[in-house]
Amino acid sequence: MHLKKLFFLNFRNFKKVDLQMEKGLTLLWGDNAQGKTNFVEAVFFLANLKSFRSSKNSDLIRWGENFCRLSGEVMIQPCLKRVEVGVDSTGKSVRVNGKPVKSGRDYFGSFKTVLFSPEELSLVKGGPAGRRALLDRAVFLTDPDFLDRVKSYESYLKNRNRLLKERRPRDELEAWTDGFLKSGVSLKKDRINYLREFVPEFKKNYEEITGKSETVDISYPGFQKSQDELAGDLWADLKKTREKERDLGYTLVGPHWDDPVFLVDGRPLRAFGSQGQKRSFLMAFKITQIRTIEAKTGNIPVLLLDDMASELDFLRQVNFFRFLSDREGQVLITTTDKQQLFRCGVLPSRTFQVSDGTLEEVKYERL
Repeated sequence: MHLKKLFFLNFRNFKKVDLQMEKGLTLLWGDNAQGKTNFVEAVFFLANLKSFRSSKNSDLIRWGENFCRLSGEVMIQPCLKRVEVGVDSTGKSVRVNGKPVKSGRDYFGSFKTVLFSPEELSLVKGGPAGRRALLDRAVFLTDPDFLDRVKSYESYLKNRNRLLKERRPRDELEAWTDGFLKSGVSLKKDRINYLREFVPEFKKNYEEITGKSETVDISYPGFQKSQDELAGDLWADLKKTREKERDLGYTLVGPHWDDPVFLVDGRPLRAFGSQGQKRSFLMAFKITQIRTIEAKTGNIPVLLLDDMASELDFLRQVNFFRFLSDREGQVLITTTDKQQLFRCGVLPSRTFQVSDGTLEEVKYERL
């Protein structure tokens, strides 16, 4: 899978971009606040129908304009697919091969991306909700049906919380509790099954980036338990918290409270990890995501790396880029210091200087 052509109009500070894309590594460099991250965001938005920076569609539209439009031609062997997204005051319009798409579920899978950005570091450094989101996103990219199972669980949870808040009779609550229990166990099992395949490969990839100087792991509650054991535990927890739930008016247990703990050398990364370790963790996580997606779907997603080299020592940078050079696929990377990347052995297929929302291609011999 790779992006062959990219077009966008009135996106952030870009008036118009119309590019033929190539396989391999494309480098975007320039000073801060010139549009490098906006470019990465456009590619991510085209693939995911949402931004990794803002939840408001209006933020995406160039100042003074009333709409933006993005489109791309994506090669998914053996087919070429055209995806288009328009954004205006009424919302989003989405097309695949010229035909309107009625739901996001029908769109996802047309074009997959794996993102590394400074914004995502907050998921590693923050609370359990961010780590759950990181894990759930990884599961979804290998299994689009996972989104439906998440929505089912969230529906049962929402209705159960409403009934608790309204202090409705217990028999009315139990009708939703059964669905909550089954969907909750299914969601938890999805996460565990993914981690069982993911973690061994993830450990190897982290070692390659760090030169085997550190070890890494992910701890998840109930990891070693069967589905029946998980169901028994959740049912027991529901009984224990029954009275307190009615007093507080919301559900106190379930996978929406689970905390995947990220570990480096046996200690929680959030509390004890350096900035370099956190970036290394996230890089290894993303590379493992890509390999997992490729193994399960046969397609390599596009890797988006926004300002990923800062706060990494030279050895980790060299190891990471050597690691990238050994794999196929399309990579888009931004930096303020191109020389730093060249010293690490990065050889881009194409290089663009970004300045005030414009792109200028720069030949390698001029760098």
